[in-house]
Amino acid sequence: MIVENFIESCTQYKDFQIWEVNDMMDFLSGNQVMEEILKADHKMTVSEFQNRRNEIELSDMELMKSMLDQVGDKHFFIFTLNDPNHLELIHLQNTGVMNYGIDINEIDPEKVYIMIMDKATQYN
Repeated sequence: MIVENFIESCTQYKDFQIWEVNDMMDFLSGNQVMEEILKADHKMTVSEFQNRRNEIELSDMELMKSMLDQVGDKHFFIFTLNDPNHLELIHLQNTGVMNYGIDINEIDPEKVYIMIMDKATQYN
C-alpha cells in the first residue's frame, strides 16, 4: 500500500528500507512480486516490457504506484529529488523525527526512491 501524508503517520511504521530504482527495468526486475503483477495486470513479461511499453497508458511513476499498491504486506513511500515527498522526508530528518540510515538530502536526481516499511501497530 502506498502511504499518503507520511509526516502525519510516520511513527506508525517500522523496519525502513530505501530502494534506489535506476529505471523501469530495474523496478520490474527488482522483485519477483513486480514481475508477477506486470504479468497479471498487463499480460507481459519483464523481457517484453520495453518493446510493449506503449500499451500501458500510465506514466512510469503512475505504473510504479499502481503496482506497489497491490503489495499487501508492505507499505511504500515513493520520492524523487526535491519532489513534495522528498521535502517531507528531509523535514522529518532535520527535525529529528526520523532517521533513515542515510542522509536523505543526498539522493541521485536521475533515480526514483521507494521507502519500504512495515506497519508498527494495528490502527483502526
